[in-house]
Amino acid sequence: LNPPCVSERGLWSDHRSLLSTMATIKSRRRDKFKHSAAGRSKCGGQARKGGGGGKGTWGKAGDEYKYEDDDAYLGWQDPNYDEQDSGGFYFSSVPEKEIETAFAASIQMQKKFKEAIREAGRVYFVSSEKGEFAERVKETKMRDSLLYHEIVKELVRMSLDMGEKAMHSCSDLLRYLRKKEILDARHMYKGFYHLFNQVNDICMDVPKAKEKLLYAVECALLYGLTKENIDHLRQSLRKGTDQKTLKCAKGKIAVILKEYLDSEDVEELSTCFKEMKMPYLGFELIKQGVSLSMDRGPRERELISRMIVEVSGKVVPREETSKGFEVLLQRVEDLLMDVPKVLEYLSSFVARAVADEAVAPSLLLQAHIQEGDGGYEVILQAQKLLKKSRAIQRLTRVWGPSSGDNIVTLKKHVRDLLLEYFSSGELKEAIRLAKCLPPHFHHEIVKRAFVISLDKTSREVEMSAKLLDALFEGKVTLKTQIQRGLKRIEASIDDMKLDNGKAPDIFKNFKKKIKCV
Repeated sequence: LNPPCVSERGLWSDHRSLLSTMATIKSRRRDKFKHSAAGRSKCGGQARKGGGGGKGTWGKAGDEYKYEDDDAYLGWQDPNYDEQDSGGFYFSSVPEKEIETAFAASIQMQKKFKEAIREAGRVYFVSSEKGEFAERVKETKMRDSLLYHEIVKELVRMSLDMGEKAMHSCSDLLRYLRKKEILDARHMYKGFYHLFNQVNDICMDVPKAKEKLLYAVECALLYGLTKENIDHLRQSLRKGTDQKTLKCAKGKIAVILKEYLDSEDVEELSTCFKEMKMPYLGFELIKQGVSLSMDRGPRERELISRMIVEVSGKVVPREETSKGFEVLLQRVEDLLMDVPKVLEYLSSFVARAVADEAVAPSLLLQAHIQEGDGGYEVILQAQKLLKKSRAIQRLTRVWGPSSGDNIVTLKKHVRDLLLEYFSSGELKEAIRLAKCLPPHFHHEIVKRAFVISLDKTSREVEMSAKLLDALFEGKVTLKTQIQRGLKRIEASIDDMKLDNGKAPDIFKNFKKKIKCV
C-alpha cells in the first residue's frame, strides 16, 4: 500500500506548530527563573551588604577614599603590608642621644642654678643685703634669664620654713628685684604657679603654709601681677584641704592604686575614688599612678595609661588630669633621682595620654614649662613621638605587647624582635624588647630563634644562643622558659627535617652553644 499523500504545505504547518509548542515550554521554564530585580536575590537585586560583605568582594562604594592615605588599616598578614614602611608593631620611645644629652645638660644647669640661689638666699635672710643677692644672681650668667622663676619659687619656699620676719624680707627682696628689672611679671607668676602646684606637699612639712602663701598672694600686686593672675592663684589655694585630711586622702589613693595594679579592675578604682568625694585631688591620682608605675614594669605602665583614659573627663576632671602631668613635668629633677629613664617614660606617658585624648594637645604648648626646665626636654620628646608615622595607632603599644594580646599577636612580636636583632645585631635593644613580652611567653623566643636561624647561616645560630644567654644572665628569661622552648623544638624536629635535612645536627649544635642550659 502506498502511504497517504501528505502535501508540502501541511508538513510545514505541523513543523511550525511543534516548534511553537517547544518554544512556549522553554519560555515558561526560563520565565520561572529569569534574572530580574524581583528574581532570586534576597536583597532585591542589589549586592549583599551594600557590596561590603562576602568573600572576594571589593568593599562598599567610597571605601577607596577611606583607605587612600591610611596604611594603618593594613594588617601584618595582609599581602600589601610592608614591614619597613609600617614600622612594625614596635614603637621605640627611647630618646636619641642628642635629646638625652640636652636633657642631662638642662638638669645639670637647673641643679647648679638652684644651689646658687639657695646659697644666696641663706646669706640674704641673715644679712638683708638686697644688692649682694642681685649680684650673686648675675654671677650665675643664666642665658636669657631662663630659670629666673626659680628665684621666686626658692625664696618663698625658704621663707615658709622661717618666721614672719622672713616672709616680709622675702617680699621686700622680690619687690627690689622687680624694680631693678631682674625679674618680670612672667617670672613672678610662673614661680608662684609652680609653688602652688606643690602646696599639698608643702603643707605636710609646714602646717601653716596656706596662710603664709595667702599673704604672699596679697603682695603679688606689688610684683606686677594682674588681678586675673592673682585670682587664679587664690583659687588653687581654696581647693586644698587641711593637713590631716590631706594625709589620709593621699594614703587612700596609694591603696586604691595598689589594689588596681593587682586586680586590673578600673571600674573598682573609679568607684573607690568617687566615694572619696574629692575630685580636686584628681591630679594626685594621676601623679601617684605615673610615679608608681615608672618604678615598675611595662605591665604596670600600660595599666596606668589605661586608667588615665578611663577616669579622665569622667571621675577626674580633665583640668586635673592636665595638672597631674604639669606637676610631674615640674618635678623631673626630683624624679630623675629614683627613675634614671624618666625622660623616656614620662614623655611616653604624655604622648600616650594625648593620643588617647585623655588630655588636650595644648598641654604640650600651654604647660608652664620653658627652655631650661627639666620638663622642657620631656615635652620635646613627647612632641617627637606624636609626629612619628602612624603615631596615634602605634602609641597604643608604646609599652610593648600587653598581657591582653592573643597568641598570634605575641608571636608576631617575637618574630619582629628576632628579625630586627639578626639585621642590626643590637643585643641591648633585643633584650629591651624581650622585657616587654609576658615572662610566661619567653619560650616562644627560643623556638622562633631556632626556626628563623634554620633557614639562614651559622651566624644567626650563634647570635640566637648569645641572645638566650644574655636574657638569662640579665634575669629577663627564666631557665625553665629556655628549657621549655628547647623541648618544643625537639618535639617538632622531625617536621623541620622535611624542610631542612640538617635540622637535627643544627639543633644539637644550637643546644651546645647555649651555656645557661
